[in-house]
Amino acid sequence: MYPHVDIKKIRDRYFNYSVSTGNADDRYVRQGLRSIAECLHDAATALGTHFPVAAISYEGRALGCYHVANMEHKTVALAQTLLAKLERFKISA
Repeated sequence: MYPHVDIKKIRDRYFNYSVSTGNADDRYVRQGLRSIAECLHDAATALGTHFPVAAISYEGRALGCYHVANMEHKTVALAQTLLAKLERFKISA
């Protein structure tokens, strides 16, 4: 089982995210980040080397599992990939 990172947009340039590891009561929460990319990078830092892969969702919509190293070092590319997935969901909805 992978840790789960859920990102939520609160308003323009204001995002929150949480990390949970199996037990929904065990959460790390960070508020007030400016972008999805900042959330990804911060979550990767929080997960450290303890977890190689994390599941990512946006406002509850599952977007897949990604390497934590990519969340930290290829942040912008991964954020663009996630945004493209979200756009495809909008088109198909």
